[in-house]
Amino acid sequence: MIKRFIGVISTYVLLFSVFSSCEEKIDVTPSIITEDVLYVSGERLRISGRIITTQNIEASDHGFYISENESFNQPTTISLGERVNPGRFIGEISSLVIDRKYFVKAFVTIQDENIFGNIAEVETLSPSVFNFSPNNGPEGTIVSISGQNLTSDTQVFFGDVKGTVIDISFESILKVRVPPISDQSVVNIKVLIQGKELSLEEPFEYTTGKYSKLADFPSAIRIFDGIYLQEDDVFYIGMGTDRGQTMNNTMWKYQVGDGNWQEISLPSRSLWRPFSSNSYYGGGSLGPTNPVPVTDFYQLKNGQFSAMSDLPFVKSRALAFEISGNLYVVGGVLNGIPSREVFEYAASSGIWKKLRDAPFDINETVLNFTYGGKQYFIDPLNKDLLAFDPIADFWETVSRFPGDLGNGTGVGVVIGDRAYLGLGNRSNEMWELNMTNLNWAEKNKFTGSTVARNSAIYVHGGLIYLVRSAEVQIQGVPSEFWVFDPNGF
Repeated sequence: MIKRFIGVISTYVLLFSVFSSCEEKIDVTPSIITEDVLYVSGERLRISGRIITTQNIEASDHGFYISENESFNQPTTISLGERVNPGRFIGEISSLVIDRKYFVKAFVTIQDENIFGNIAEVETLSPSVFNFSPNNGPEGTIVSISGQNLTSDTQVFFGDVKGTVIDISFESILKVRVPPISDQSVVNIKVLIQGKELSLEEPFEYTTGKYSKLADFPSAIRIFDGIYLQEDDVFYIGMGTDRGQTMNNTMWKYQVGDGNWQEISLPSRSLWRPFSSNSYYGGGSLGPTNPVPVTDFYQLKNGQFSAMSDLPFVKSRALAFEISGNLYVVGGVLNGIPSREVFEYAASSGIWKKLRDAPFDINETVLNFTYGGKQYFIDPLNKDLLAFDPIADFWETVSRFPGDLGNGTGVGVVIGDRAYLGLGNRSNEMWELNMTNLNWAEKNKFTGSTVARNSAIYVHGGLIYLVRSAEVQIQGVPSEFWVFDPNGF
């Protein structure tokens, strides 16, 4: 019995010894690995490391050393602080130099001793910029530039003037406020990153456009629904009515550079709501009290007006334009009903030909312009810009007007490869359409009264000349003669 008791005691002592030995702290040096480069850009690096051991540690610090040389002279330390648990850790730095090779190694500090992992090599990336939007606007416009590997010190210059960087998102989207215009309206955008200059191919265009009132029209008559023609630098205006009330029996001529309008003799009986182009006018009627359509047809050539054979059609308020020496008369009104008819007059033969009807109602108030052998029209119902090819007798939609059309009688002209459209009645907007890429840009707003209609529109020497007549209800205000410089500022 005693032997059996002693044996049991011996067994318990042995077991206690075994369990006691399991609770003793084992001193094990952990292993550390510089693991993966998780992210690298122009100035930022995110990297992972791992502490490998079978038990908790008492590290006073851990993290990464990063250096431009493999000997790690004067390294930058990414300190992540104390650490107890083994396993993965991640460090990040955001003050690196673009296009630079760096060496990185993980570390852990235990009992004031640093334990290092393997050395990894990483190279920061080169920044680039791709495009920007919008590509035009006034001072203060917020432009968004798309790129990659953009750094926090990024600077943006519009020409030589520095813009204000507002935000950089995800190192790829840069928002900058456009600075004041300097001595150029079209400037290149330069992006400066850590001394490296990047350029965007497309220029930025400042909103421009300078309006200058030249003079009041020399007559108290405000010409409504008349004609205007142009031969080189000589402008003509007349006929129609005075403020839509009584017939106007005057005609005026302006020579660019002379400074004054001169009254001239009427070349024919006065017409109300005829069509007119640069060189031709006709149709319409004899006035609001005698609205029966007439078929008068006249040509301006070398400063002289000549009567032509009567028109083969009758209509008022038609729109007319010239392409390659031929005259085209479109739309209008016949017996109060809108017309979509298109007629072509071949100047070489004097023969009229009817073409395919227009796809929408057109009259003289519809914005239109001539470019590249085609006539362009803006449908006032949906603002679609349609191109008419008179040779192919074909219409197609090519763009959409982004602005305010107003109440008609707007400007539609071309200078070079740019079309200018706007300034309809009650609107102060003028838009520029780049015909090479169909890009729209708003110009500076009109500085005169918008309660007026354009009685005549001319283009000469890169400038747009306007005779503007105040609406009927405006008392005691004469018509005004303006000039618009699309590139002025």
